[in-house]
Amino acid sequence: MERYPLLLLPTPSVTSPSLRPGGGDTIHAPAIAKQAELLSPKFARLESALNRRALEIRQGVDHLNTEYAIVIETYGKVADFFKAVRKIEGLEWLGEYELREITPTEDFYSSDDNRDKPLTGQIMLVLSDRRAIDELLSLWRRYGEQPNMVFNRGWAKFRDLFRLLKDIRYWSVKDRLEYSGVIGYWEQRLKDEPDEAIRFEAELWFQADSNKRELAFNNVIRLVQELDGKYLTTCCIPEIHYQSLLLELPADKVQFILKDHNVSLIKCDQVMMFRPLGQMIIDPLWSEEEETNYIPQIESSEDRKVVFEKLPRVALLDGLPLANHNDLIGNLIIDDPDDFASTYRAIDRKHGTTMASLIVNGDLKEAGKKLSSPLYVRPIMKPDNRSFDRAEAIPDSELPLDIVHRAVKRLFEGEGGEPPVAPSVKVINLSIGDPNIVFNGKMSPFARLLDWLSHKYNVLFLVSAGNHYNNIPISKTASEFRALTDDLRALEFFESLERSAWQRKLLSPAESINSVTVGAIHSDACTLTATNPSLYNLYNEEMPAFYSAQGNGYARAVKPDIVLSGGRILHREPIIGAELCPTNYAAEPGHLVAYPDLSSFTNRRYTRGTSNSTALASRGSGEICDILEELFYENNQQHNFENYASLLIKALLTHGASWGDLYNNISRYMAGADTTTIKNSVVKYIGYGKPDIDRVKYCLENRVTILGYGDLENNEAHLYKLPLPNSFGGRTIWRRLVVTLAWFIEPCPANIKYRDSALWFTLEGENKDFVARRQTSVDWMQVKRGTLQHEIFEGDDLAVLTENGTLEIKVNCKEHAKKMDKPVRYALAISLEVADTTDISLYQDVKNAIELQIIQDTKVQTRI
Repeated sequence: MERYPLLLLPTPSVTSPSLRPGGGDTIHAPAIAKQAELLSPKFARLESALNRRALEIRQGVDHLNTEYAIVIETYGKVADFFKAVRKIEGLEWLGEYELREITPTEDFYSSDDNRDKPLTGQIMLVLSDRRAIDELLSLWRRYGEQPNMVFNRGWAKFRDLFRLLKDIRYWSVKDRLEYSGVIGYWEQRLKDEPDEAIRFEAELWFQADSNKRELAFNNVIRLVQELDGKYLTTCCIPEIHYQSLLLELPADKVQFILKDHNVSLIKCDQVMMFRPLGQMIIDPLWSEEEETNYIPQIESSEDRKVVFEKLPRVALLDGLPLANHNDLIGNLIIDDPDDFASTYRAIDRKHGTTMASLIVNGDLKEAGKKLSSPLYVRPIMKPDNRSFDRAEAIPDSELPLDIVHRAVKRLFEGEGGEPPVAPSVKVINLSIGDPNIVFNGKMSPFARLLDWLSHKYNVLFLVSAGNHYNNIPISKTASEFRALTDDLRALEFFESLERSAWQRKLLSPAESINSVTVGAIHSDACTLTATNPSLYNLYNEEMPAFYSAQGNGYARAVKPDIVLSGGRILHREPIIGAELCPTNYAAEPGHLVAYPDLSSFTNRRYTRGTSNSTALASRGSGEICDILEELFYENNQQHNFENYASLLIKALLTHGASWGDLYNNISRYMAGADTTTIKNSVVKYIGYGKPDIDRVKYCLENRVTILGYGDLENNEAHLYKLPLPNSFGGRTIWRRLVVTLAWFIEPCPANIKYRDSALWFTLEGENKDFVARRQTSVDWMQVKRGTLQHEIFEGDDLAVLTENGTLEIKVNCKEHAKKMDKPVRYALAISLEVADTTDISLYQDVKNAIELQIIQDTKVQTRI
């Protein structure tokens, strides 16, 4: 069937936004007398903890530290409580985030019919001096004694807080040490190198006052020096509320801290958390010992060398690739301002080479075309000389956020007085994750950084969901598992994964709201032949890869956004214990990629992981960018390409996604579950589904894709009226409408709403009768929680025409977490499709109608 170019929508009209769906569960709370009974011990514990800490401060030398971080937990949400905090002098708002999956009690439960339904809540963090805490406690006591007391103007939020309060406590040493993985990190470092100094990160509570930040900074350095330690570097990014220090302590001091937490540095109230360093380590899902059993013939590098005239559109922040590998030579622009190459042996350039190979070539097994534009590469990792296998990691001389921040700033602003190095980049591939920061409802600093950078520089990040490469406990013994049929083995495997889902959450920064987060599918282009009978390919159909981290994202936003092939991993049967063990190998199955070795520049291996899926998504983004650049050039809109390309790529990358067979495959293993339960599981595994990237690059006679873009102010909307042929309506034929909306938010890190703006599309007029595919698409409310709304409507009886023969779609905008500083850019993709057996010339009819509408609009504007 003949292919046609994408189309651009006519200029929309400006109008008012439609009503925004919202609201949530209401929570039954006990009478205040009962609440007083529940809270009295908690307030008593808070006072006791603060009294002990005050005594420690008076007895020590840390006289500067007179403020305490207080944690406040609620059932349900107390909207805009940060405004009430300002009423008490000495209270400083630090931030808030969601608390999910709260078990209801006999006193607190949902007000709807299902009292057993898990509740949502809120965690609020404030910094307070003792006088402010005493005032808060006094207010609580008065309210407890006089439940009908009238609160002064602006103080009513405290009444709401007391009514829904779940817990209030002092942020303690336990919070600083036990939830970041730093204790295990210290113990491992002492075991591996018992006499070597240990580096780690100290993230401070971010304070708006720069003088207070400076005092905290100096105080922490003083406490480190008292332990014969060193301060190495710092990073402060006010826009994401981040201030952190890179520190080093002698091994004996760390050993003492592990035995006794009674150390001023560990008790320092200005420190939020101590974190491991160099945690961004690549753990390859393949073996270094086995060679591929497929060694294809490769042309000489001279035959494959390409001279590019195009600017780079995709950037890779990763390890250093082997640039003169035959599969990569002439395709990379390597920018290494920190001179990582001087200590980066060729044999160690594994992950960067793998990622670059997949972005430039795709899976070499499929022999696809090379990316038409050069790939910009900035190494941010290097081999860790301490590890046995010299694993690639962010150097321990750098704070991870600092090196990523500097790398992206260098792209678009330059550094050291030099101009930007690659301002043409529209997409940045980031296939790394932090195994010590698993998403738990709170936006990590790394995710906040990506959200801010994408907003500031108008660039799209593609981020891997993260790998969980663990043994899978099963409920069968080895002999019992061996006796099962293939289908029953797969069912046992799936049910085991479901039971351990809480251990397989997104790895930071995969929860980033502006980024497209990519998960993996258990699939590749290899043909599996008979193998060792003790090795199992547990899924014979496309399924979510067992190692791929699961969502949801922040505020139950869709995460991962999409899933692509990540390569299949085989499992060994249980030997003694009841566990399935994933195998680590360089042979197929998997993705065939360029790979370094000691003797040639032609080596290839099979690899797998969510990193691979993300690299393939980046490759697809580069191909989409080529299509957009040509489309905007032919329509004489090059300036709009520069402004909107990243958002249009974000929309189109998702536009071809659907649950398809994946939904059926997953639901087959959930027999007996209701539709809602199945859908909730499916979206956590695959988000919007598997994208068909080729599908969005062109139109057919029976399928047309039209693009729109613009800027919206608060409380404003754009109404698109897409003219349609009469043949599209009034007939009982199969039709599909797909609409995808993308934008970038400015992050508001101290606000539970987080997004500065909320955009959403609505179908207007008679189109409101559209009904999404209920069983095979994401919930209609959940799609509006992030920055990517993607919905599919299809059927034989869709009423798509208004009286004047147009399809009307409105893009709405309202401020969300704060007042919008400037208009919000967005991109919109709309596809209409009819069965290919019909006689409707959909593409040509829509194209002609759009051209006519543009002419008519131009005449009207000329008369005006």
